[in-house]
Amino acid sequence: MTLNQTEQTPPSPSYPPIEYVFVERKRRPLRRIGCILLLMVWFLILLIPLFFFILATQQEITIARAGDIPDSHQHPLFQVQLVMEEDYRGLRFVTTSIHDKTDEIMCVQTNVSYILWEGNGEPATFCRCYEQDLTASMWTLLDQTLETCK
Repeated sequence: MTLNQTEQTPPSPSYPPIEYVFVERKRRPLRRIGCILLLMVWFLILLIPLFFFILATQQEITIARAGDIPDSHQHPLFQVQLVMEEDYRGLRFVTTSIHDKTDEIMCVQTNVSYILWEGNGEPATFCRCYEQDLTASMWTLLDQTLETCK
């Protein structure tokens, strides 16, 4: 018995045609800004080990204050120092702000605070006032107090 070729192949099922629907997503600028901010925060988190490595090798990280300031090394804009003494271990934060600046007199307030994991450190604030000699452009210390500048 011989079979026909049409009898050998099963009949093909007829499927309905597939319709593809393309929906264009609306791009929201606020969502894009949120993603950028999240990415920036993520990179800052990734930089934390680098911050501690630099702090461990150099013992301090300082952002200097620009401009004509007397004893600028003593008055940083922001400074983090590693405290590694026998009774005290932790971090010391120093910030300064300028008060009462004129051509002849400048007062600089320094704020010191601590995060210690061994020992106790009380925050301190002190004020140094300087006078400038206009002919020599030199600053001389007038007064130093252990309180905020007035």
